[in-house]
Amino acid sequence: MRLPKFEYFEPKQISEAVSILQNEPAAKILAGGTDLLVNMKHRVERPPVLVNIKRLGDLDFIRQDNGDVRMGALTPLKRLYMTPLVMENLPGLAQAASSVGSYHHQVMGTLAGNICQQNRCMYFNQSQWWRSSRPTCFKAGGEICHVLNKKKTCYSTYCGDMAPALLVMNARIAITGPGGSRELPIEDLFSEDGKTPLRLNQAEILTEIIIPAESVTGICRYQKFANRDSIDFPIVGTAFWASEQKKEYRIAFTAVDRKPLRAQRVEAFLKGKKLDKITITEASGLAAGEAKPVKTSVYSPANKRRMMGLLFQRVVDDAKRRSIK
Repeated sequence: MRLPKFEYFEPKQISEAVSILQNEPAAKILAGGTDLLVNMKHRVERPPVLVNIKRLGDLDFIRQDNGDVRMGALTPLKRLYMTPLVMENLPGLAQAASSVGSYHHQVMGTLAGNICQQNRCMYFNQSQWWRSSRPTCFKAGGEICHVLNKKKTCYSTYCGDMAPALLVMNARIAITGPGGSRELPIEDLFSEDGKTPLRLNQAEILTEIIIPAESVTGICRYQKFANRDSIDFPIVGTAFWASEQKKEYRIAFTAVDRKPLRAQRVEAFLKGKKLDKITITEASGLAAGEAKPVKTSVYSPANKRRMMGLLFQRVVDDAKRRSIK
């Protein structure tokens, strides 16, 4: 399939990229392109302008600063799981990066690109020919969401692998725009609006991801269910972080809601407890009820909830093997 026509810019500086985005409100940011270009070929996204930021070399880095781990937005996913600093201190992040798509996706795809990917739905992520058999869905520019047959809303699902691992580590993100730079918790990036899943203002660019020092000292793991070991998006993905000393635990899910989801009830239940078999079994029941997934894929909501509970047990077992008592 060929791409639709578009105007192309390749800025060399962040300020130049921001300026172009200000002048071109309908422009889309292109980094690895593993999500956007596919959607453009399917004609579900047809931006008239693309701003390729891949040449912004100062956004490709991994370093430690006063205990915090700072990563550039354009850091390739492959580098995340090949860098000793990440592999040794942030194994859950390395697991998430190595589980994204195929090897080619990991080479081309970027950290911020995976975080900022579009939500997915079986009525949206289809060819133009397939979608022509029914009215255009709300996410693609129509009036109705076919998932729940409702107007003026979108129930598409967020399916990124990196976001849940970053959520449980209380990551912050840096954003640069016309008004300068600002930082915010990564959870504040997601809008819970399937059509516009990110809370980014006009001409803003995600530039950096920061893992705080206190999260670096914990244990983090990531697990996911997918149809195949490569290529596929997660059916359900789960990240788990634990502090052995504080008996504090954090859990997040992906592919079960319109945004990546922190499992607040499970975290509250586990706080201060020892992770024995009875506690984990009870918590898995709570995990299965943390979200109300809808049928945006071939998997039923009931099946996804069951997977949430099972995957929670699996990721906790994985963490316990790394020395949680």
